[in-house]
Amino acid sequence: MSNTSNSKQRLEAFMQDVFNRGDVAAADTYVDPAFIDHAPWPGHAGTLAGFKAGLVEFRAAFPDLKVDLTRAVVEGDLVVGHLTMSGTQLGAFMGAPASGKTFRIEAIDIIKMRDGKAVEHWGVMDAAGLAAQLGLAP
Repeated sequence: MSNTSNSKQRLEAFMQDVFNRGDVAAADTYVDPAFIDHAPWPGHAGTLAGFKAGLVEFRAAFPDLKVDLTRAVVEGDLVVGHLTMSGTQLGAFMGAPASGKTFRIEAIDIIKMRDGKAVEHWGVMDAAGLAAQLGLAP
């Protein structure tokens, strides 16, 4: 299997297991213990532990979270994923109580891979779109 297809398959499996199924412990299968997150969840360290803690909070707010990999581009040890995220706010989020409102946004993630595991992450998501769809924007 080529490095390109392996990196894409690992990213897709990570999205399914960790984000869509909510198996936070499975992150250890896909993420290096020395992981550095350059775009960590708000209020969390840019570490594997910080990623897991942030994801637990996000999934508590959006238990039906769905992340779809629209496309992936691999170059060397980097994989770039274009994602679509959606969910329903059934828990507290950003200080706001559960609203039952839904969101659908896009995100871009860049992941540096080593030996089949993520070692670094950079990413952006449509936070303004998320806030607006949930009624959190002024």
